[in-house]
Amino acid sequence: MSLPHVLLGLLGRGPASGWDLGMRLASDPALGWSADLAQVYPALRRLLRGGFVALRRRRSSKGPPRREYRLTAAGRREFREWLAEPLAVPKPHAAPLVRLAFLEKRPPEARLVSLQLYRGLLADELERAASGATAARRRRLLLLEAELAWADAEAAAILAGRTLSVEAR
Repeated sequence: MSLPHVLLGLLGRGPASGWDLGMRLASDPALGWSADLAQVYPALRRLLRGGFVALRRRRSSKGPPRREYRLTAAGRREFREWLAEPLAVPKPHAAPLVRLAFLEKRPPEARLVSLQLYRGLLADELERAASGATAARRRRLLLLEAELAWADAEAAAILAGRTLSVEAR
């Protein structure tokens, strides 16, 4: 996946400024993508040059004119073609996941503390997660619930003085 496709998808919901798109990305973790404004604006310029979006300047009650982007027919077509590509299992690339993968390298007490902290983060995230109006949000809720169950099972195994094997799960 690429940021331009994410932006095309967000613009499919309606015209928006670069700032608005950045805020939508930041506020909806169910999208599975994060980007800061320093990435959003260059991607929008590339989409504009490619004819996938159009730019319209709108007056703003505060500050300079607002640059509002909207999908063009070419942008809708590109987004539909990208959506039609076969799905694949996502390949995570996140330091916290790697630390969890090597959890057994730490002493049991430290593993338990890490799991309890991680469980708290998951519980907070689950509480904040918007309920399932879209498939992406329903997926995120289920993933958070599964991750929470895993953390609980791992903590219980540590407290019982054992480590869960793949076969025991």
